Amino acid sequence: MFRLAGRRAAIALLFLGSLALPAQALDIGPQTVPVKILGITVDVPVTATLDMHTDADRMALNLAATGDLKDLQQKALDIARRLPLPDDACRRKGANMVVDSVDGAHIRADGDTAVLDISGQMTAWACAKVLGQKVKTKLATDTVSITVPVELYTPTPHEVALRVKGEAEIRTGHPETAQAASAILGDVNARLTSAIAKALESDKAHAVVPEIPGLDVNIDKANFAEDQGTLLVKTHVQGHATSDAVNGLLEYLKH
Repeated sequence: MFRLAGRRAAIALLFLGSLALPAQALDIGPQTVPVKILGITVDVPVTATLDMHTDADRMALNLAATGDLKDLQQKALDIARRLPLPDDACRRKGANMVVDSVDGAHIRADGDTAVLDISGQMTAWACAKVLGQKVKTKLATDTVSITVPVELYTPTPHEVALRVKGEAEIRTGHPETAQAASAILGDVNARLTSAIAKALESDKAHAVVPEIPGLDVNIDKANFAEDQGTLLVKTHVQGHATSDAVNGLLEYLKH
């Protein structure tokens, strides 16, 4: 959904302390993991609790991890300004909307979803061809609010990814502007949602468990949460690892 944790750091969280033999719960971290979202680096402190016990010749693992996304929230405006917002006054014949500026942004939790709220300025344009030339006419300027809900999901048991949940929404400040733009807002919402989804995909926003012989773990839960206004990401991983897999992991972490 994304480099929610760098591969090495994410796997280190899975197995740190895995050489302990008795069945026990180990508290891990906090360990700061750098994350890139739309080209912006965010530092995510991660803590985890690892329950483990020996199971025949393997080690059973059960990991619950929590990432603090306060730095992501503090960089909400920078991230919002990287989004592919409507910017073509003549994308189609007739009315078009252009977001002229992004002036404010806030990221919050809404249940298990993260919501990016954006405020800024917009202009509505009418575009037509006159004697083969595009001619645009300014119809109105207004404030604009944009809401982008995103969620974590597991496209495979070994991968966590980020995607737009439902549809992004654009709202204008004044009823008369909204009424004038009502014919195009649906199209703008759909295009904005598609553009953001493509941006997330092109950014390779995902975390993947590496393929190590003897390592058999699944990510069975990943979602956003909130603690006194701070956005969190919570994941749960469980499975087994052989001693050779642990050694292979340690070798992997050296590089």
